[in-house]
Amino acid sequence: MSKPTWRNEITNIDPYIPGKSIEDVKKEYHLERVLRLASNENPRGASPKAMEAARQSIEDIQYYPETTAKELREGLAHFYHVSSDEIITANGADNILTLLISAYVNEGDEVIYCTPTFPTYRSTTLLMGGVPIEVDLTADWCFNLDTIYEQITLDTKMIFICNPNNPTGTIVSTEQLLAFLDKVPDHVQVVLDEAYIEYVEDNDYMNGIDLFKKSYPIITVRTFSKYYGLAGLRVGYAVAPKEKLEPVLRIREPFATNRTAIHAAIAAINDQAFAKSHLLENKREKVYLCKELKALGYEVIESHTNFLFVYLNMDSVSLFKGLLPHGIIIRPATPWGYPNHARITIGTREQNQLLVELLSSIRAETSTY
Repeated sequence: MSKPTWRNEITNIDPYIPGKSIEDVKKEYHLERVLRLASNENPRGASPKAMEAARQSIEDIQYYPETTAKELREGLAHFYHVSSDEIITANGADNILTLLISAYVNEGDEVIYCTPTFPTYRSTTLLMGGVPIEVDLTADWCFNLDTIYEQITLDTKMIFICNPNNPTGTIVSTEQLLAFLDKVPDHVQVVLDEAYIEYVEDNDYMNGIDLFKKSYPIITVRTFSKYYGLAGLRVGYAVAPKEKLEPVLRIREPFATNRTAIHAAIAAINDQAFAKSHLLENKREKVYLCKELKALGYEVIESHTNFLFVYLNMDSVSLFKGLLPHGIIIRPATPWGYPNHARITIGTREQNQLLVELLSSIRAETSTY
């Protein structure tokens, strides 16, 4: 058999394992309704204004979008009080992350992050011939900035801080973050992955854009997929000094954000009333779901997101499979190396109640054997 002609680096990359799709579960179990509480999607959906903007944009889909997503960048710049030249958009936050690593990491460069976390940091670093340096989270499941700092060498090129972290839902304090950034050497680029930052409830918490405006030379990555409910349109963006975005612009595909996504995202960010109402519902349902899961005997990590990291004290894949015939999808944490944990999206009250009822029933059945 002939040797594969793949790039050597690809053989070291494990394929990404996505959450089970709604379509597959419907077909496999002959169901009309399936709830996916696995991918941290917004259960309320997108703003009606964003949906209307998307519908109207369909009339012009024969035309390429404006290549730099200028109107969206200007809208984000106005919202965050930065320059539009300090923003770049792409096909989701994961695309932004891939572009950043591709633009900055040379063969042999080290990229440091904690684990478990978002897998793109590892896979794209390996693809570029870089060296992933993985650090364990702290005992309370947060990014361990002290140990990350200890791992910095002259070969370190980038550090990724997923904050809040996926899949644990934890954050580092402002004090920890500032102390860390103040001592990181100049040859290291720090990237803050803030896909879930809108769910952090502390109004005094300093996020990546706050730090950027205080002249910290960081790159902040965000998305419209979670808080704004536009996961299906794939809109991600980064905020950083213009010179740090220049190498990314050189390799970014010409039309990285599609026309419908651009118009929906502009409408979404202008409809803060809808977004904030979702935030209030998520806060209320997080309290409810945490309480109910703990009552069932599960351990729940304190979350600053729209999902929960739950210790089940059983094989999470078995529970995942047990819920599928009932039309509920959760995310086993087995791919992260935690077979007894699961990541569960916070749904609506109706969805959360159904999940709790099914979990209670499954636990009762299991205890009878």
